[in-house]
Order: sequence, then structure tokens, then C-alpha cells
Amino acid sequence: AGETSLPLVLSLRWARAIEGREFDEDKSKRTRGQNGSTRTRGWNGLATRDGKMTKAGGMSGRTNYRTDNIDDADDARVFVDGAFGEGGGQIVRTSVSLAAITGRAVEIVNIRAGRVKPGLQPQHLASVRAAAQVCGATLEGAEIGSARLRFVPGAPMLEDRLTLDVGTAGAVGLVAQTLLVPLLRIERTAMTATIRGGTHVPHAPPADYVEAVYATALRRLGANVSVITPRAGFFPKGGGEINLTTEGRLTTPFQGVARGRLQALRVFLVTSQLPAHVAERGEAAILKALRGYGVPMDVERRDLPGPGPGAAIVVTATCETGLGGWTGLGERGKPVERVAEEAARGFAAWFASGAGVDARLADQLVLPCALTSGLSQWTTPEATEHLRTVLAVTQQFLPIAYTLETRSDGLTLVSLHGAP
Repeated sequence: AGETSLPLVLSLRWARAIEGREFDEDKSKRTRGQNGSTRTRGWNGLATRDGKMTKAGGMSGRTNYRTDNIDDADDARVFVDGAFGEGGGQIVRTSVSLAAITGRAVEIVNIRAGRVKPGLQPQHLASVRAAAQVCGATLEGAEIGSARLRFVPGAPMLEDRLTLDVGTAGAVGLVAQTLLVPLLRIERTAMTATIRGGTHVPHAPPADYVEAVYATALRRLGANVSVITPRAGFFPKGGGEINLTTEGRLTTPFQGVARGRLQALRVFLVTSQLPAHVAERGEAAILKALRGYGVPMDVERRDLPGPGPGAAIVVTATCETGLGGWTGLGERGKPVERVAEEAARGFAAWFASGAGVDARLADQLVLPCALTSGLSQWTTPEATEHLRTVLAVTQQFLPIAYTLETRSDGLTLVSLHGAP
């Protein structure tokens, strides 16, 4: 694969003027690989162009956009169009994480412009403030509904502990995802963080996923990460809690192309303020749904304190190199058997696909792998909009090189050369 270059200076028109919102079959510069596969060298297409690096970091022959008040490209603020790619909170979280890691200021506009509730919401603000605490950042536009955010890193935090409260049922898992890698970059023996909010809410990784999947992936990359969930926070009340501890550095590239033999299934059956028979029925249902895979299965019941009732079942799989997790969430009037079925069905589809990691972990791996030396590779059932967006945003902060290859078996192979 060719090297992917980094445009160090971008304008607010970056997404539209350089890229366009989505892959264009005529312009994406895909190349034909073996066995009918297709490959894209860097989502923004820069790796497909020959030439020397210009001062602005782009390739010769390509227009490079500058702001009027920037003289030195190396000190340039990064501008990000929040309507780009997946167009949601992922852009905000990834941008502030990378700003905290690299020390480069970032300005994001058009934040969540296409959403029903546009602008920053409480869960996004929690992630922004978490990253700001880590690097002593100055904030502009950090308020509910704001469509613009300016994040200027300062000095790394001196304390070894921080506490954050989303204040709603906003997902603590997404805040944890924003925090973990920046915390690992602090030159300290160990760092701890407590995040309060929604531990098991729709459209976000539950706390148990962060514990058993994302933290496991970070440990494979060389870091020491632990996650504890003392309180559950279900939608709509939230009020849960997750405790993170980080130590060490990201040193080892991730390898998850051929996932290897399935080694174990671990199931988290989480309830709060519900009768005991709910967990009993959930355990019976998940054991029935997952039988026949020929591996040890550990079902861990967690009846946790919390401000409101709720139930969730999280199935996690560990293979020789691959791993993943799938969730079923309870709601009023929904039998726990259906909750178990949803989680089991997600696992079964992934297992049948042959992918190395699940679709959620596929995009979560980008940031930590971008900070390791060498080549990381993994396969995923699909190249989601979240994955493409994280890759594109990361490349605006770090000189990573990557390819997305659609293989003949339908899986997407992600190859990423880090830039620690």
C-alpha cells in the first residue's frame, strides 16, 4: 500500500472542497486487488496521487486550503466540518481526543447540523470537558445547542484522578472512549477517572462492552486498562457510574485479520430494581440461544444499584486474535427473552461472517492504533460511516497511512500504519 499523506492545514470547507460527503464511485480512486477485492488508499484519496509534499502537507497538483491568519503550517489550527461523514457526535469526540493527544487546537463547525436536535448535547459536552480536563484546554462554544466549538489545549493535568457527571442518561461508554487514549498519553504511573451517567443506553457501547471488549483491545496494544461498573444507569434516568484506571503505553500494533479459534463467550446480565426472576429467565434464554458453539460460557449476573429499573444483556466473544461484543437492551413491556435474543443474534451474525472484530470495535481501534508503531490490521463485517469518519478525522491530526479493502468474502480489511 502507498503512503497516505497528511494535509496539515485545512479550511472550513475541507469536507466539501477536498472530499465530498461520501465515497463517489468515479472519484474514490479504488484499485482492484486479488480475488476481486477493491481497495481504497486513504479515504480522502490522497494516497492515490503521486508527487512531493507541499509545505501545507498536501500533494503537488492538489489545491491546499489555508486560513488567512496562519503563517506556520506546523502550528495550524485544525478546522473540521461537523456535518462531514457520519455528521454526529463521533466527529466531536474524535477531534477533541486528538487535540488533547497532539496539543493542536481544533475548531469544529456545523456540529450535528443534520440531527433532530442539532448542536452539542449534554453527552457531547461531557466528552469535550473530559478531554479538556486532561490537557487543560480553553473552550469556546462549549454549551448546549452550540454548533461551533473551539478547543485549545494547554498544559497536561497535574492530578491523577478526574470525575465527570454527564448529568443525564448520556452514555458514559462514549465519554470513556473519548478519555482512555488521552489518559494513556499522560506521563504518569496511573490515572483514574469516574464518569457518571447512562451505563446502558441506546446507540452507545454499554459499560460492560468497554470493560470486556475495548479495554481488552487496549491491553493487547500494550496498555493496562481496567473498568469497574458499581452502579447501573438505564435510560431515561441515567445515574450510573463507571470507573477507569489506566497505566502504561500503547506499544503493540493490533492484529485481528484472521480471528482464530473461538476461545470463550462471556455474558453480562445486568439488572437494576427488577425481580430476581427476570435475571433467571434471561440467563436461561441466553444459554439456550448460545449453545452449540463448543466453548466455555460464563454468565455473570450483575444486579446493580441505580436510580431506575432496567435490564441489559451483553454477549462478548474472545478468539485467538479477534473479539467483539453485542447488546440487547430492555425496555418497558419487552420480555427479557427478546433482550437475550437480540444480543445472541448479533453474535451469531458476526461469528458467521468470519470477521476479526465487530463493527463498533472496528472504529474504536483507529485512534489507539494510530499511536502505535507499525502496521495494525483487522477485518470487520462492514466499513461503517463511523469507521470512515474516524479515519478521515484522525488523518487531519496525525500522518497515518491507511487502506480500506473490500475483500471477495464481503469483509472489510482495515490496514493502518501508526504515527506515534
